Amino acid sequence: MADDAPEPRICINHVAGRYLVYDVNDIASLRTTWHMCGTLFGTLPQAQQQNIFLGLPLELMQEEARLLVDQRAAIIVDDSLAHRDAIKALSETDKADILALKIQEQDKLMLANREESIKRKEAAIENAKASGKWKTKPAKAPEATTSKAEEISLFATMSDTVTEDASGSGGGEELASTGQRTSPDDGNQRQYIIPMASSAIGPHSLRLPKESEHIPNPPDARYQVYKYLQSLGYFMSPGLRFGCQFVAYPGDPLRFHSHFLVKSLQWDEELSVLDLVGGGRLGTGVKKAWMMAGLEEGDAEADEPEGPSVRTFCVEWAGFG
Repeated sequence: MADDAPEPRICINHVAGRYLVYDVNDIASLRTTWHMCGTLFGTLPQAQQQNIFLGLPLELMQEEARLLVDQRAAIIVDDSLAHRDAIKALSETDKADILALKIQEQDKLMLANREESIKRKEAAIENAKASGKWKTKPAKAPEATTSKAEEISLFATMSDTVTEDASGSGGGEELASTGQRTSPDDGNQRQYIIPMASSAIGPHSLRLPKESEHIPNPPDARYQVYKYLQSLGYFMSPGLRFGCQFVAYPGDPLRFHSHFLVKSLQWDEELSVLDLVGGGRLGTGVKKAWMMAGLEEGDAEADEPEGPSVRTFCVEWAGFG
């Protein structure tokens, strides 16, 4: 019976015209099985300007999403509808568990940041004393402040209190209807922002999403060129930064440099000499070959089981090494 069970298909979320994958296991399968690397564009809330080390989600090209759907290896999910259905399907207990987890994560982050700040201050004082620049300041009148141990105890008490409230009866409804809570310390009425129930649920928490009727529809010539090169084992990535449509790698981009700058053309499409020379010079300048590819004329009615054949032509500048 286990052998007859259908293999799980990759879930591709359709969000505002983009095709996104959130599951790490699906991303690993795309890379190892389908030679699809995609483009990571997720960043950290604390470092929104950095663009070197990006994370989930992974964006796929239209051609990649279409090929996976044609091969029945993936399904397209309307992200907005699936997100709404997932929220409606959550029980009050689920909401309370999600919010309690978010609160605990927030408290741990606040404690870690405070401890790191204290360590930096202590290190700065020690360095100043060692260099002789430390000057003793006159003692000030005691203020109503909390020590490090008291602050940690305060956060732990707040976390335990909120967790108990969330796991109890009616806690989920209370947390879902309000966006903030105060600490139990009467002398320090600090407010801690708590995510709302709707924002605590991400695309990765969807449950049994329904397949969308939407199917990616890239230009046919471009899709056939991509499909042809991908079937030969090439890893394809977007070629916008090189002024082409695709960049073709002979293997995993982590191990190989790309070989071709690919541009798809119609069989009878006119190509100016300036574009021909410019493409050849561009490819040579970045140590690649400029490839023109398209469907052979008359192959739309061909009886070949593999479908229409693709012809490729490469342009290399003189002295290309």
